[in-house]
Amino acid sequence: MKRRDLALGLAGLASLSVLPLGRLGAQAGRQLPKVAILDPSTPDYAGRPNSALHNLLQALEALGYVDDQNIVYDFGFASHALEQLPALAAELVAGRPDVLYTYSSGGARAAAGATATIPIVVAPVAEETLAALVPDFAQPLGNITGLTLTSREQREKCLQLFKEAVPGIRRVGVLFNPLNPAWRGYPEAMNDTARMLGIELVRVEAHGVDDVDQALAAAVAQGVHAIYGLPESTLIGGDPTPEQIIELLASYRLPSASEENDFAWEGGLLSLGIDELAIFPGAAQYMTAFFRAPKFPSCRLCGRRSSSSL
Repeated sequence: MKRRDLALGLAGLASLSVLPLGRLGAQAGRQLPKVAILDPSTPDYAGRPNSALHNLLQALEALGYVDDQNIVYDFGFASHALEQLPALAAELVAGRPDVLYTYSSGGARAAAGATATIPIVVAPVAEETLAALVPDFAQPLGNITGLTLTSREQREKCLQLFKEAVPGIRRVGVLFNPLNPAWRGYPEAMNDTARMLGIELVRVEAHGVDDVDQALAAAVAQGVHAIYGLPESTLIGGDPTPEQIIELLASYRLPSASEENDFAWEGGLLSLGIDELAIFPGAAQYMTAFFRAPKFPSCRLCGRRSSSSL
């Protein structure tokens, strides 16, 4: 069964954790590159054309790696339960892959906690998360590399444009999942910019899309005039798609903005983001480098084993 058909067919298997792919036999499997994929979303979402997993596998196919022919995949789906990511990462690492791929801050931290030796490629991920895992980009010495998606400066610029588009806003609710490690310190991290714009930021916490209605009702009761959505796999930018959240925002007559690139296309007022599709070819190239050289190469200048991070 091909990967796309298999991923779509797994939607009803709620108890699925890690799914080994590759019908090639143990001997053949050892001769092929083995990729473990830690996905915070669901198998159903992973099979959609706009998903991170779909785009990554398309990029690998463009480099000549075809499922069931010259590459083996192990999938682990957390189905948006962020607390399950560490256990899934450990299970994937036990399969001894050549490289472990994941995305999002929760996925990155879970992967980093599961292994210090297997190469990890994270893309996309928040800049703050990658900086915490790879403190020295000039001489990274660990097993993690990746590509960042957003930065605090980008969020601050998006907030500035939001204020210009809706000059009357004074209290802006920042919608996010407090379980996501990327958002520790938010929205307080944007307070300096908010004060310059004459805006007060209010925390609007939701653990998933099912909590958003109640969270918005509470925010409106606190006098929130607009919503800024931090992007992540459990809310804006994930599965379910942002349309459900945008419909709720419209029902409360709240203008909204996010740095999630597709947010405005989905019906939000404003978004300021990057082309996420450009990230996955780079991630695929990082991964294939480890197919050829599973161990991290020695730095030519200092002789220490290193990885590279962007």
